[in-house]
Amino acid sequence: MAKIILSLEELIGILIANELVPGEIVRVKAKGEKIHFVIKTGAFVLPFVPASLSLSSFDGSNAVFELTIVSARLSKAKNWFDELLKPILPECMKLDYPKITIDVNKLLAEKAISGVRVKDMFFEDEKFAIVTCNI
Repeated sequence: MAKIILSLEELIGILIANELVPGEIVRVKAKGEKIHFVIKTGAFVLPFVPASLSLSSFDGSNAVFELTIVSARLSKAKNWFDELLKPILPECMKLDYPKITIDVNKLLAEKAISGVRVKDMFFEDEKFAIVTCNI
């Protein structure tokens, strides 16, 4: 078992370097325990949507994040937003606004990372902690 502790800035750097952030997500930055970013929608009316993400819980192999949309107009248009994001989400992610669930171990398998399983995730002293174990 290992415990990996990263700042959110380090985690963002790893995600971007390994191309785990979709191209529609831009201007990614960390502040406190939240990741802030902008979603390129491709829509004429609302081409960019500011948003943030924070870890809500970890259950089994599922990391559950809380998605916050800054635009009040878009927050009211939940169905449109769900349809907007679903095409850019990988198979290991599920959107049920405002929750995004990521099957972390499925993500590792999709990226051909074997021999390790994520056992837990949490924030500790403003750092993102990942606890792993052998398969």
